[in-house]
Amino acid sequence: MKRADIAFAAVGMVLLAGCSQASAAHAVTGCSSAAPGTVTVTAAVLDGRADPAPHRVAVPLGGTVQVQISADRVRQVHIHGYDLEYDAAPGTPGCVSFTADRAGLFDVEAHPDTLLVQLEVR
Repeated sequence: MKRADIAFAAVGMVLLAGCSQASAAHAVTGCSSAAPGTVTVTAAVLDGRADPAPHRVAVPLGGTVQVQISADRVRQVHIHGYDLEYDAAPGTPGCVSFTADRAGLFDVEAHPDTLLVQLEVR
């Protein structure tokens, strides 16, 4: 196997091992028990609606955020501004943990158009 093929295969294995898509700058990891100080956000999508109703969650700049979404059918969850996308499905909540390294107001949506929560990073 050529060196380039080995490097490509290694990158592919790393991408497949993760639970979401993101740039390396966001330190994305899968979800498990949240570390102390982690802002944990949970929501569900039921019949196309957010449960609880969409609301804002304060997140300190540089803090760790864990977002876990349950769904009654397969949904793609997107965290805008951080370009994180992952799936949530019945019995398999979608979950992502990342470092909030950008200040602003960021929507977490179940696509195509269900606002679940807004992350207010400051």
